[in-house]
Amino acid sequence: MTIYVVQPGDSVYSIARGHRVPPERIIMQNGLSNPAKLTPGQALVIQYPKQLYTVQRGDTLGDIAVRFNTTVNTLWQNNPQLNGNDRLYPGQGLIISYIQDKIGKLAVNGYAYPNINRQVLRKTLPYLTYLSVFSYGFQPDGQLLTQNDREIIATAREFGVKPMMVLTTINPQGQFSSQQAHELLHNPEEQRLLTESLRREMISRGYAGLDVDFEYIPQGDAGAYSEFIARLTNDLAPSGLSVMTALAPKTSANQPGLLYEAHDYGALGRASRDVLLMTYESIPWGYIHPSACGSAIGMRGNRVKMISADCLRCPGGGVFSYSARSSTDCSSACRCAAEGALHASAAG
Repeated sequence: MTIYVVQPGDSVYSIARGHRVPPERIIMQNGLSNPAKLTPGQALVIQYPKQLYTVQRGDTLGDIAVRFNTTVNTLWQNNPQLNGNDRLYPGQGLIISYIQDKIGKLAVNGYAYPNINRQVLRKTLPYLTYLSVFSYGFQPDGQLLTQNDREIIATAREFGVKPMMVLTTINPQGQFSSQQAHELLHNPEEQRLLTESLRREMISRGYAGLDVDFEYIPQGDAGAYSEFIARLTNDLAPSGLSVMTALAPKTSANQPGLLYEAHDYGALGRASRDVLLMTYESIPWGYIHPSACGSAIGMRGNRVKMISADCLRCPGGGVFSYSARSSTDCSSACRCAAEGALHASAAG
C-alpha cells in the first residue's frame, strides 16, 4: 500500500499511470466523488491487489469467501464498491487480497445518529469494531430518554460490530447542560437509578456497552466525574457491558475553558475501559471545517494506543465520525468511501 500526496498538476490518471494501477481503482478506494478535482497536499491510498476473481454465474459472496479461505467482511473491506451488500453479477471483478502484509490490528469506533443514511452505514460497517449510537439523555429520576435505535443496532450486529449506547447531558434545546451534569455527579441516588436504567436498557436493546459523552462539566466537578465513570465501569462490568469515555481535545493538562477543565485525562483513562479524544472539535488538533478530516487519539489505562480520524456529515441524515484502538486490519481501515472519508492509522 502507498500513501501518495497529491502534487500541483497531478490528475487521477497521471497518478494511476505512475503507480501502474487503473484510475478507477484509485477513485473507488478513495471515494473521489469529483475525480477531476484534486487538491495539492491531499493524501490518496493506493493498494496493489494480490489475488483477483471474476464472478461466475451462481456465485455468492459467502461461497467465494469459503473458496479463498477468507471472510465476507474481508471481501467487503477489499471491495468498497459492494457497499456492504452481497449482490453480485457474472463478470464482476473482486479483489480477494492485497500484496501488503498486515502491519497490526486496530479497533475502529464510529458515531452515528439512528437516521444515518443506510447506504453510508452499510458500506462503513465492514471497517468498524464499535458503533456508538448518538444519543440517550436522562431525567433526574434516572429514567432514560430513549430513541428509535433497534434497527441500527441490529444492522451493526449483522456486520459483527459492537453497538455502543451514547449517554449525554444534552437538554431539550440540543445543548450540553452543565447543570444537569453537576446535579447527577453530586446525587448518589440519581446515579444508582441511572446505572440500573442503563443496564436494563442496554441488555434489552442489545448494546455491547456505554460511551459517556459529558461536555461542559464545571471545573469543580472533575473529581466527581472521574469517580462516576469508575463506578459505572465497575457496576456494568458484571453484566458484560464495557464503558468508554469521550474526552475534549486538550493541548495541556491545565488548558482553560469549560469544555476542557473537568476532563482529567489520567483519572478518566484509569476509570474507563477506553477513551476517545474528540479532536474533530478543536482547531489546535487540526479541525477546520465539518467536511474536513480531524484526528482522534484513544487511550487504554492511560496509555496512548492509536491515532485516527474523521467526522462525516451524511447526505440523507445522520452524522458519522470515528476513532480507533486495536482490532480491525490497519490497511483495510485506511481507505475512503463515497460521501465521506474513512482514514485510520495505528500507533503504539
